[in-house]
Amino acid sequence: MAGELIAYIRRTVVVGVDGTEPALRAVRWGAREAVRRGGALRLVIATVAPVFQPMGLDQVGPSRARDAIAGAAVESLDEAADVAADVAPGVEIVRQVRGGSAPVALHAESEWAGLVVVGTRGRGPMRTVVLGSVAAATAATALCPVVVVRGEIEPRTDRAGADTAGVVVPADGSAAGRRATAFAYEEARRRGSGLLVVHAGCAVVPPDDRIAGGDPQVPVRHVADPDDAESALVTASSGAALLVVGVQPRRRSLGGPAGRLCRSLLRTAHCPVAVVRTSAG
Repeated sequence: MAGELIAYIRRTVVVGVDGTEPALRAVRWGAREAVRRGGALRLVIATVAPVFQPMGLDQVGPSRARDAIAGAAVESLDEAADVAADVAPGVEIVRQVRGGSAPVALHAESEWAGLVVVGTRGRGPMRTVVLGSVAAATAATALCPVVVVRGEIEPRTDRAGADTAGVVVPADGSAAGRRATAFAYEEARRRGSGLLVVHAGCAVVPPDDRIAGGDPQVPVRHVADPDDAESALVTASSGAALLVVGVQPRRRSLGGPAGRLCRSLLRTAHCPVAVVRTSAG
């Protein structure tokens, strides 16, 4: 019984909320993902108490300021819950207000979650989750994969209900790349779609780099692209359901060539980007 409960918790999808449209797009994507995983949807908003009184505004007491922030946070969560219920009826929805900065709050949430989801950018009216700087910070420190929702997110299915948009992952031979490929394969399996493995900077697919699939329901296709990794992946992301990249953060940031590629794709990809973190060492 305890094992089943832990497994269910591990399937939780956490979404950072801030009352903006990018955050609500992340909620829509996260709600559908929670259904695919068979877990709960956890909507989280981080709030920071004001440390000074802005010029030109009526002076208010600390308690009134805190009440205003808390009220705005609850309203944002209510709106997000309504959006989630609309796209994924029946999904279990949990709402959580956390104090402190968004990266710290989402890092704490990632300890037990199966996935953390954030939008691309945007600032809520009460200076809550800043979904832009938060994306890279969360991807570099989260203890589970992070999806940054951008580009096309509406599902495209065939007559049988299978997702016709596939999952894309680069092949780079690194430990982070192998973990990203395993994650991408599982995401394709959940969707009933194919997996596209991109060999960037190659004229042909290296024979020893071909990744075999074990599930006949997940067709794996390999393509060689002579372009650099970013150009090849941006092209491949057009029409895809998800682009998956692996990183090994340095000093809690997305450094190194893989980190720079990841940061670029968070700005240029045509579909949501999943960042799969591999710990150093």
